Amino acid sequence: MTMEEIIDKFVCKPSRVVVAGASTKPDRPVYGVMEYLGENGFTLFPVNPACAGEAIQGLACVGSVLDLKEEFDILALFISPKRQQPVLDEILRLSHKPVVWMQPGAENDEAEVLLKGKGYEVVKGACLMMIHQVYCGE
Repeated sequence: MTMEEIIDKFVCKPSRVVVAGASTKPDRPVYGVMEYLGENGFTLFPVNPACAGEAIQGLACVGSVLDLKEEFDILALFISPKRQQPVLDEILRLSHKPVVWMQPGAENDEAEVLLKGKGYEVVKGACLMMIHQVYCGE
């Protein structure tokens, strides 16, 4: 799938996005991105073991993507590469293959090669919110 196809299918048509590394702290970039995506029709699933059981922007946060009962389209990584392994291990156990979106600061070349080798689409170093603003405006 090309970047243009990913944008058309999952970004300009609001999709179901897991936010790995979601935060309760409004000063974190992930908080603003979640707020924007939620205001633009995306269905969000916050994931962060440190916040499991808490509400983030009114949404129940879970500790693992494996705790989610529904399939999702995008896994947005807001986690530094050195802390991504648990989430990467979990997504490999899913029955579906979401697009793995490595937000700026979460780029991981090694994980990208592994995931692409297993048939996952990977977007690296582009902000999901910014891509939506640039390509999906009216």
